Amino acid sequence: MSTVCPEPAPADGRGVQEELVMRAEADPLLPRFHFTPPAGWMNDPNGLLQRDGLHHLFYQYNPLGPAHHRIHWGHAVSRDLLSWMDLPIALSPARTGEGPDEDGCWSGVAVVDDGHPTIVYSANRGGRQTAALAVAADAADPLLVEWEKDPRNPVIADPPGELPVTDFRDHCVWQEPDGSWTQLMGAGTTDRGGAVVRYTSSDLRNWTYCGPILVGSDWRAAPEDPWTATMWECPDLIALPPSGPDGRADGAGGSARHALIFSAWHQGHPQETLAFVGDYSEGRFHPARLQRVDWGGRFCYAPQSYLDEAGRRIQFGWMPEARDERGVARAGWCGVMTVPRLLSAHDGALAVEPVPELARLRERHESIPPGAVDGARPASSICGGGLDIELELSLDMCGYAEVVLVHGGGVAGRGERTVIRVERGAQSCVVRVDPSHASHEPGVEARAVTMPVRTSGDADDPVRLRVLLDRSVLEVFSDWRAVSARIYPADPESTRVVLAGERAQLSVGSVWTMRSTRRAGRRLRP
Repeated sequence: MSTVCPEPAPADGRGVQEELVMRAEADPLLPRFHFTPPAGWMNDPNGLLQRDGLHHLFYQYNPLGPAHHRIHWGHAVSRDLLSWMDLPIALSPARTGEGPDEDGCWSGVAVVDDGHPTIVYSANRGGRQTAALAVAADAADPLLVEWEKDPRNPVIADPPGELPVTDFRDHCVWQEPDGSWTQLMGAGTTDRGGAVVRYTSSDLRNWTYCGPILVGSDWRAAPEDPWTATMWECPDLIALPPSGPDGRADGAGGSARHALIFSAWHQGHPQETLAFVGDYSEGRFHPARLQRVDWGGRFCYAPQSYLDEAGRRIQFGWMPEARDERGVARAGWCGVMTVPRLLSAHDGALAVEPVPELARLRERHESIPPGAVDGARPASSICGGGLDIELELSLDMCGYAEVVLVHGGGVAGRGERTVIRVERGAQSCVVRVDPSHASHEPGVEARAVTMPVRTSGDADDPVRLRVLLDRSVLEVFSDWRAVSARIYPADPESTRVVLAGERAQLSVGSVWTMRSTRRAGRRLRP
């Protein structure tokens, strides 16, 4: 093993680094209960695991500024999935000419090999990604602060020759019952679409290529299926745990159904996160259906999941910015994690919901009086940049209800506002999130997105809606589905909730403010 050498301090000095953190902390749109780095750039969640009660969140990180450049692995830990403690950077790019990751330590996973926590990640040099390995320097350290790169890196140096591969990166690794290891990597091809390829090993260092488990051309897409693009990033193959009151999988792992989660990438641009649901056996994935993991498009991307010590399947995703480069540069920070989410199976599909721990952050509460939703009326007197909203709505045919987040003074329809609309048609019910009037800031991407829900939405089948607002972050959950969005109001702390609608009834409604979990005094390089 070769010890990771600390990267020299950047030329701009500690004073400039501290200024970057101060700029981020001064931004009123910086989330307070979603995880972000101290400042700078963050993208994919990596190396998720729970060990001895501690949840470890590694992440793609550039501590030098809010742009994707020379990616490191940031590291934070938590005992409750809510409050996170920053730890020293786990992986840094090698010095020029000294390693296959001199241009960045890209996405990967963490596993435990005979008691030794081990990272498998994509090493980037000159635009070429290879598979590399790092091992915890002290397996007894509960914080896993120091890591050592394997001197034999890369452990997989080239993509498989049998496929016309255009892209090749990202990892999903697990240990088989016989002690051997299986690794999946994401890929793109010139003529068959995205792919996930499989390798096996006895020691995590010597890998044998075993072919693809699924290639895009294998899937006979229906007209209504989403487009899978030409490269599948961040593959995550999971056994689907059954849904339950606590989100735990049963001891046998439920049915034989699996989900192959991946992020669709096309010509340098992230598209959305998708999942094939089906069965994995004998080294092949047999898809039965294709679904979205989040209906917000690129605003929930590159997710990764892990089993916690209670047997729950927990997922984090990366929420990129909708600001332009000038807005990001002014803010000094870029990128947010979703709240931790529980994954399970529901009606033959992959189901998504927030972890129940989030309810511990609730503070001031007001109930919304039940009754007809007709016209527009304030839902509560509560204002805040961090809100948790729960509603149960019944809709007549062609009825609708809107949750209007009014940012700043005035009444609904004036100024900045975000509209979450639930409407029932003849055949289905949909949730529509419209951020197009949420910000007057120039250069913000703001398009409405629609999420169908499986409920019919009539009086005997109410729509249950959960809305999580955290300054510039919006996550909406309904009927085991999720939609994510980014918004940038000038005065997020004054946000209040207005209800509007026609032919709709509210049976249950609550609004809570949410406690901040962001620590003071954070540093770019803890």
